[in-house]
Amino acid sequence: MIRISKPFLSENNNRIRCNCDIYFNKEKKTLWFEVDKKYADYLCVERGDAYLIGILHYAMSKKMDIVCDVPITEELLYNINKILIPSLTKYAKTLYKITITAEIAKPLMKGQHNGTGCSCGIDSFSAIFNHMNTEYKNMDVTHVCINNVGAFNECYSKYGIEKVKNERYQKTKEVAKFLKLELIETDSNYQSIICENHLMTHTYSSVFAIYMLQKFWRNYYYASSGLDYSHFNIVDNDIDDCSHYELLSLQCFSIPGLKIYSEGGEKTRLEKTKEIVDYQPAQKYLHVCLEKSTNCNICSKCMRTLVTLDALGKLDNFSSVFDINYYKNNKIIYYKWLYEQHFMKNIINEPVFKIFKKENKFRGKILIYIPFIYIKCKIILFTKHIKNKIPQTTKNKKKKIVGKHS
Repeated sequence: MIRISKPFLSENNNRIRCNCDIYFNKEKKTLWFEVDKKYADYLCVERGDAYLIGILHYAMSKKMDIVCDVPITEELLYNINKILIPSLTKYAKTLYKITITAEIAKPLMKGQHNGTGCSCGIDSFSAIFNHMNTEYKNMDVTHVCINNVGAFNECYSKYGIEKVKNERYQKTKEVAKFLKLELIETDSNYQSIICENHLMTHTYSSVFAIYMLQKFWRNYYYASSGLDYSHFNIVDNDIDDCSHYELLSLQCFSIPGLKIYSEGGEKTRLEKTKEIVDYQPAQKYLHVCLEKSTNCNICSKCMRTLVTLDALGKLDNFSSVFDINYYKNNKIIYYKWLYEQHFMKNIINEPVFKIFKKENKFRGKILIYIPFIYIKCKIILFTKHIKNKIPQTTKNKKKKIVGKHS
């Protein structure tokens, strides 16, 4: 069983911290979330909504019921119990129906601001671009946020996780200043308390951060998916990117007074990129890298972005954030990678591949490599297929055997 205690506030220099003791059976862990003191009145200690959302996926995966000592907003508890849990567990092999025990309370209805994240990626800049100076004045973004709830993870270990975090926070301050928007910087130990795969749980961790300031937000635009709504899917949701079912989860996580939008889902990643290639903040500050705090040019996200910019004929627009000369002098590397993505049936990159084929960009040396790339990808796909055929119980036994000898 997991027990969520009543949250309490403490001061940490010029920042205010909201703490919550969470008991995993008998083990106590203190989950904290902090923000600048100016936002102290907006930190929510009256409801356990944030903690319930943040821990929900973990609880379902561990088959642990939840008891909450602080009230949960009625609509949220209804949505989770009646819609979200039954839907997810129905189509997942390793998620389980759990019982949530909590007092029910009315929604706070105090939020007056609109926000979105400012990770400086394609999705992030697309969300900002589409919610500034629009005809829908009450829907325009008033604040941007940067949170530390899982995105700064092991993929940055070589460069230094804390170093990447600090450098990206500093760069995000520059972006907010450039946009003339107020930046809310938060910090948390969430990812060290709730240890799960970020790809499969980022919606939960991000909404945890939103709900910690639920008295501040009226609308929040969550931009995460590179796929459009046609790819909505909850089948095997326990082993896939949780963005694939955000139309469901974010609807369930929205309550009266706080609406969370799955922003940009009407567009593909290519379409999002196309709309910001002439957007000055993106040209100046775009960051997509999985390796370091600046773009490395060679990780999968950097390569994806570069070939997309190439397909759109806008490479030189981003010369201040990418080494465009390196790309131009080493196109064979990127073209081989794009062919691999095609043979591996990567649906995010397929529209870019089709543009390259249509414009006859695949010429010269790349043609020699195509048969070898094809064979390599077929072997990888076959190996994955075989692994997926192994029963889960057999996989678990193998893990236990490895564990005994490690």
